[in-house]
Parts: sequence; C-alpha cells; structure tokens
Amino acid sequence: EAGGAETLYHMTTVAEWESCQEYGCYYPTTFEKDGHYTHATAVPKRLVETANHFYQDIKGEWICIEFKRSSLRKCGIFVRDEEALPVGDQAVSSEWVTKKWVCPHVIGGIPVSVVEKIYPMKRDEGGKSFLGIEGL
Repeated sequence: EAGGAETLYHMTTVAEWESCQEYGCYYPTTFEKDGHYTHATAVPKRLVETANHFYQDIKGEWICIEFKRSSLRKCGIFVRDEEALPVGDQAVSSEWVTKKWVCPHVIGGIPVSVVEKIYPMKRDEGGKSFLGIEGL
C-alpha cells in the first residue's frame, strides 16, 4: 500500500456510527487507548482480514465508511502513514508486520461531513466471520 493515498476507509458498527450523528464526529471506542487516532486503510480488502482478526466477537451490523485525506485536511485533521499498530489490547497480525503494511492513522476523529460513501459489511450466517464489503 502506498502511503499518501487520497481515498481512505474505516470500519465500525452501525450502532457506533448512528450514535455519533448528533454531534457530527465519529471516534472509535479504542480512540483514547490507541493514542488518540483513528485506524484507516487505503486498501479496503484488508478490512475483511482486519475485521476477522480484531472484531469477530463484536456482534451486530458493520459498515465501511469512505472519505478523502484532503477532506480531513480541510478540517484541520491530518493522516500519518505508519506501520500497523494494535487496536486496544489486541496486537496486530505478525503477517502484517512481515508484509510491511502501511496504515493511515487519522490524528483525530472522522467528521460525519467528510464521509462520501457507506458500504455494508457482510458476515457469515452465524454473524461471526466477515466475508466482504458490499459494493466495494
């Protein structure tokens, strides 16, 4: 993944996304624990692998939101391209380190106004494994 990609993606639960609408900015539940940034990617297919690594035990519907690096910058929010970093208390996959994944970290939350598209994420019938992102 090339650093500096313009289009970025983040996944979250529908419930978390809906709960942030009234105040206009989304922050992941691990925002503070992770060091005050929001994980993102420029390679949406990686979200399925990431979801299956970190989020299989979190029930409910999930979505993938799409936004632009330049839209964040206009809001005074910057993106730092770094190695994969833990989410909360969960370590990253050793494969991601070996593959040298470049991960855009949004230094702040994601304003609802910059989100251009929302895609539903598909899960298996048991609601555990993530299978893909519809329309992406």
